[in-house]
Amino acid sequence: MSDQSPVPPVPPGPPSAAPAASDPLGRLLRAVPGRDWVAAVVAAVGGWVAAYVVAAISLFLTVAVAAAGSGPVSTGSSSGLGTGGSDLGSAGAPDVQSLLSGVSVLLGSPAQLVALADLGRLHGSGSILLLGSGSGSVGVVPVLVLAAQVVLAVVLTRRIRSRVLALPQLVVTAVVAGLVTTAVTTLAGLVLAIRFPAVSGVQIDPVHAVGIGSVLGSFVIGTLAVLLARPSLLVGGNTSVARALGALRVATWQFGGLLVLLALVLVVVALVAQPSWGAALPLLLGNAAVALTALGFLGGVGRSGLGAAGSDASVFAGAGGWTWLVVLLVVVSSFAAGLALAVRRNDRVRTTLDWVATPVVWFVAGLVLFVLGTGVVSYQVTGSSAVGGSGSVGVTPWTPVVFALWGAAVEVVARYVAPVLLPRLGGGVLLRTARVVGTDPVPARPTAPLDGSAGASVPGAPVAPATGATGSAADGAAPVWAVPADAAAPAGPTQPDQSVQPGAPVGQPHPSQPFVGQGAPAPAPMSPRAKKVLVRSLIAGGAVVVVVVAGAITTGVLRTTVWGPGPTARSYVDAIAQGDADTAASLSEVTGDASMLDSAVLQSAKDRPTDVRVGRVSTSGDTAYANVTFRQGDAQRSGQIVLERTGTSFLVKDEWRVTEPLTDRVTVSAAQVLEGADVTVGGKKVGVIENGSFQSLAYPGSYQVEVGGTEYFTGGTETLRVGSSSSPYADFEAKPTKQLETDAEQYVSDLIDDCAAKTDISYADGCPWYGPYDADGAVQYDVRSKPDLEVQSSGGGLVEVTSTADGRIGYSYTDYFGDAQKGEDTFDVDVYLKVEDGKLVSAY
Repeated sequence: MSDQSPVPPVPPGPPSAAPAASDPLGRLLRAVPGRDWVAAVVAAVGGWVAAYVVAAISLFLTVAVAAAGSGPVSTGSSSGLGTGGSDLGSAGAPDVQSLLSGVSVLLGSPAQLVALADLGRLHGSGSILLLGSGSGSVGVVPVLVLAAQVVLAVVLTRRIRSRVLALPQLVVTAVVAGLVTTAVTTLAGLVLAIRFPAVSGVQIDPVHAVGIGSVLGSFVIGTLAVLLARPSLLVGGNTSVARALGALRVATWQFGGLLVLLALVLVVVALVAQPSWGAALPLLLGNAAVALTALGFLGGVGRSGLGAAGSDASVFAGAGGWTWLVVLLVVVSSFAAGLALAVRRNDRVRTTLDWVATPVVWFVAGLVLFVLGTGVVSYQVTGSSAVGGSGSVGVTPWTPVVFALWGAAVEVVARYVAPVLLPRLGGGVLLRTARVVGTDPVPARPTAPLDGSAGASVPGAPVAPATGATGSAADGAAPVWAVPADAAAPAGPTQPDQSVQPGAPVGQPHPSQPFVGQGAPAPAPMSPRAKKVLVRSLIAGGAVVVVVVAGAITTGVLRTTVWGPGPTARSYVDAIAQGDADTAASLSEVTGDASMLDSAVLQSAKDRPTDVRVGRVSTSGDTAYANVTFRQGDAQRSGQIVLERTGTSFLVKDEWRVTEPLTDRVTVSAAQVLEGADVTVGGKKVGVIENGSFQSLAYPGSYQVEVGGTEYFTGGTETLRVGSSSSPYADFEAKPTKQLETDAEQYVSDLIDDCAAKTDISYADGCPWYGPYDADGAVQYDVRSKPDLEVQSSGGGLVEVTSTADGRIGYSYTDYFGDAQKGEDTFDVDVYLKVEDGKLVSAY
């Protein structure tokens, strides 16, 4: 017995209002178990840690692969090593700023990759004294980092969270996870921003990827990861939601499987072929797989902005014939997705809403791949002038629409092919498939019993599984297809496309017609004719697959070896080697200053290319770069040809043209006096000297270039070598003709005669003599003998006439005293002439 006295009862008073009724939010928060609060926080933090670790590993592998591909580093000479050792000893410890900068790069780079994965943009800015300032940003989602974050968040949520949450409590915990993810991503991105040491005159702001995009993105990603970790909790008895989530689950398996498989293929290709893009593969492996997946679904990838014309590539043009193998993989996976979707439904009767739901789910999946597979970049530079731009590269915006069409094709397979094929695959296959993709809940078929009481159900009606129970169908447990053994089969034929409205009123049974599992009618035995049709169909289907695979391989080989840029480059160089400039011109785009790209000119050339070899051919969109090597004389030469895809016939036959030919620009310069002179190569006029020079493109070879002239000057002939390491250049000096010597001597002779006819000559008259100084009045001159002359010409066209033997001049005059004087003297000649309007005139 108790030692305490009994407490008298308290009389009942007026009822008071419950405090909790006025605080629904507090009641909602108190209804969430502590375990679920912990699960939300642990899932968010654990997801961020997993993303950080994967980002660090990706960066390490990227740096390692890039370092391995760059080859060994030269250590220099022995003397350099000796001086380096002494410098190292006196260098001392690094300064604090450099040390902190290295730490920020080492620890901050993975944190910024996580922010980028949460839809952030890596942006930085800075300024240089007296030059200006600039800023830029890059937005690309590291798919591997994002996948690590989402997968671990989902796993932790499923492991820790209880399964008794109602939808409001589930939303609260999901929002909490989103807020925690946002906080961790934002704080880590800001605290671990990449900082650079201070440099005089240069200011670089911390580089980080935190912004409005990363804040919203991390919140959405964290919330959805927890919300969709166990989709069955979202159903709440709504059959339409359950079926939509089921289609999403099937789509997730298809896209996830494709991405993993294509990623493995890329790794194998990188290890075997070791392409130039292999260094970036550890960091952007997921993005490359996303781009291949988009191409396989007949979508496109391309680029736009940054001042260049946009360009797209698809399996039909620009992506290469081998991508048709990815298309075949997508076709097979889509067919399997349609069968898996039918296994999940297990009902011949489908609602009309499925025709909308399934394409919408695949459209949403296409939108996700579009976001994950697209990178954006922008920049702004301000100095003496402002320059800026933006652009993007990745999956094209119209690709999600194509995904919606694939969703419709999946629905067709699920509706019309699966009911015929699945009953004959065997229960084991279907059971394993159902464990992977789950099963849709089937609503009960309540009807009014015979005695009129409510609440009874039809015997044998399938009962919807409890969506919140452990191992529910929506979570992927074994399919709930069981019905009592005495369930009667449907009384009459039904239409597979019969429209059914979920949540039908009580008394209207759901016309569920499973085609596999218990309660489904056994498949009727096949008649010999049906078996024959089935066998033939399988053979035809196998043949189609073989033809598609063989066609894809054959097409890829043909597009590479016959219709690719390599064969075009080979034909082009072979035409040059054979002296067939016309064929080479038909394979290329010839510019206006290409008069030497002529067959007559090319055939006159010596040392044309021989032993032509086309090396590595790289393709980027509609542009290809072909490296070629050849011998020219005794030397080994190399060059690069740039080709552009100008069209595609029959979806596979590409047409390529050379846009940057295997040529060098020839420059011929000449003196001013050769202006307008003809330039001839191989006996064919290819141009004239204009403004002192002539230019043209020329194929590799040795050419005899002749520059004509005028009546007084000629250019002559020189050998011009095209294809050597130095630029082909020839400078022609003007060479005097015999006519120039004759006319120059005649010009001087006439000058002497004119001077002799004068009676008063001063220094300014330009005569070979002048005087005498004491003459008073007219002087009579008499040329006793003319000098011997020599004509010389400079490269610039200046003509000098000099005397090699003096002439003799006699004169008579009256001096200042009135006395008659006579005398004789010698004179020499040094006259400068130039050609003006085709005539010799004095140069001064």
